[in-house]
This record gives sequence, C-alpha cells and structure tokens, in this order.
Amino acid sequence: MKKCFISLISAGILFGCIWLSSCDKKNDDLTSDAVTDYLKLETGKYILYRYDSLRFTDYNRRDTMVTYQAKDVVQGPITDNLGRPGWRIVRYLRDWNSTKEVDWVGILTYVVTPSDQNIEMKEGNFRYIKLIKPIKDGASWHGNGFLPDKPYAEFYEFSNDQDIQNWDYTYSDVGASLTINNKNYDSTIAVTQIADSSNLPITGDAAASKSLWVEKYARGIGLVYKEVAVWEFQPGNNGQTAYRQGFGITMSILDHN
Repeated sequence: MKKCFISLISAGILFGCIWLSSCDKKNDDLTSDAVTDYLKLETGKYILYRYDSLRFTDYNRRDTMVTYQAKDVVQGPITDNLGRPGWRIVRYLRDWNSTKEVDWVGILTYVVTPSDQNIEMKEGNFRYIKLIKPIKDGASWHGNGFLPDKPYAEFYEFSNDQDIQNWDYTYSDVGASLTINNKNYDSTIAVTQIADSSNLPITGDAAASKSLWVEKYARGIGLVYKEVAVWEFQPGNNGQTAYRQGFGITMSILDHN
C-alpha cells in the first residue's frame, strides 16, 4: 500500500511538472510577438541594401570585397505544392554607383511561407526555418534541419557545412534598438545561426576556419542586417601555396517602402 501511495505521489509530481511546462509554453506564446511582426509581406514592398560580397581570387590566394546595391522586392502571393499561402520575393543587384533602374538584374528568387508558429524560407532546393515562436532571448531551434548533407559541396571544398543541420539558431537582443547606416530601427531581434572559428587570427602553418551567420530583423520591416562568413584556410605544403575556400556576405539596410 505504501509503495502504491508513493507511486501516486510520483505520478502526481510528474503530471504537475508536465502541466506547468505546458502552461509556461502557452504563456510564452501569449507574451511573444508574432513572427509575422518582423516581416512586411505585401506586393510591391521592397528593402534596399548595401551588399558586400567577399571573394577569394588569384586561385583563392587573395581576398577582395565587391560592393553592390541589392533590392529585395515582394513580387506577389503564391501557393506552394502543399497548399500553403506564401510570398515570392526577387533579389536584384546593380553596381554600387549606379542610379539607373535598367541596371537592376535579378539574381535569385525565394519564397517566404509564414505561419502562426514560424517563418519558412525556401531558396532553390534549400529550405530554412528563419524565425519561430516564442520570440524571446535564448530561444533556439534547428533552422537548417531540412538541408541536405554538405549542401555547399558542389561549390566549395570545405568542411564548414558538415553539421549544418545541427546549427542552433538562437535569439538575442530581443526588442533592442539598432542603428544601421545612420538610421535608427526600434524593436529589433538578432538570430545567430553559428559563431565558430579556429586558429583566428591565422598563425603558423595550421589550418583555420570561420563560420559566422547572423541575421537581424526589425519589427514591421523585415531583414535589416545580415553577416555571413563561411570559409576555410589551408596552409601551403609540399610546394602548394596556401589558399582559402568559402564565401562571405554582408547586407545592411539603406531604405525601404
């Protein structure tokens, strides 16, 4: 009888913990901003960016930065093959010093599918979960969980993407104000996908790598800042010159409508 009584107590404690956990999750959802608060999905909406592209040239022995203007334009609503409503967005580039509308060239198209619980983005065959609910400091998720193994293997011979499905997207600076290109943006959030490096600054004859991916969103606007640096350094040996493999992108908002 005593054992039965203790088991009932244990079951009650377990049920209570589960119930409290469920209540905490519901409270988090109730107090959290909606994920759609951090996007502006309407036909014709755009965000203009400064777009800095890191490239490795001269047989990957030198790095250079090329600067463009980029513009992400909401082309219109679509329905995906699962019947979910979403939005098609086109990214255009033109030279940094250009002022001509005819100079804009479309470089990629991606689809954003919003729901109550998350924001999904699909670019080509790559599918990401960019934002989730609740939006609170420290909340994390595997936003690359739908990516294939080593998704960049076709383009780069590096190991940075070996465990990309396990990157922990994590919220920070929720509600913070942010100044970008001399303009202030209230109520922003930061999402750090990864911030990892080895042997930096590069010293000696050892290999080095950097994996950094951070995105920041402003309420009522969308993505206002993005910094990506994913590359690997291989030292020279056996007569081979040292080289780097990978890429880097920095996008910072200039204007929006």
